[in-house]
Amino acid sequence: MEDLNLEELRKDFKTSFFAGEIDRLNKEKDSLTEMMQDPEMKEMAEADIVGIDQQIQFMVDKINDIIKEEEEADLYPNELVLEIRAGAGGDEAALFAADLANMYKIFASERGFRIDEVDVSENGIGGYKEAVYEMRGFEVFRYFKYEIGTHRIQRIPETEKSGRVHTSTATVAVLPIRKKVKFQIDPADLEMEFSRAGGKGGQNVNKVETAVRLIHKPTGLDVRCTSERSQLKNREKALAILQA
Repeated sequence: MEDLNLEELRKDFKTSFFAGEIDRLNKEKDSLTEMMQDPEMKEMAEADIVGIDQQIQFMVDKINDIIKEEEEADLYPNELVLEIRAGAGGDEAALFAADLANMYKIFASERGFRIDEVDVSENGIGGYKEAVYEMRGFEVFRYFKYEIGTHRIQRIPETEKSGRVHTSTATVAVLPIRKKVKFQIDPADLEMEFSRAGGKGGQNVNKVETAVRLIHKPTGLDVRCTSERSQLKNREKALAILQA
């Protein structure tokens, strides 16, 4: 049998049954091994041990299948956070960032992915200074991981009256959300700020401080979430994004 950590496998609900069965079968095997000391029982015990070994191997194979599925899901997660930020180029860069965001949303819709707005900061002329989305769908990370980096465009901006070509940039970050969190964030390392959410959403948006900004003090990373109507849900979503 392969070297499996049965104690750890018992903690995972997906593998706990199979780990328990391996424990039980090993105990039966130990009893049969003792019976083999009796010449009259040896032949029967040996036959039973062969059957038990086959059952144990079946359980091991099932566990390995589950582990493999989890590793593949970890490699190509079905959830991600997409962050788009305007770079060099002023208002034109913000317009470019908005174009990228719209392009990604159309692509996600055509692929059948679910996309939820987390936070969008506009510049007043339809551009995005920053836009953050959550996406869900089968192997969505496989499709979007190649978008990571700085995107550059050369064009005559809508804001340009003399017809000159401008160069603008926008940065794209794609953060996978994995089911198994590889580390825990110490609450003492977090600074939390609350504010009123901007944009659409009814009266609740302007009167209640539902927007949440989390700052991880050791690294300086910060996440702002405004998509939910409650402060608690925005805080939970911001923490999940920060852990990603």
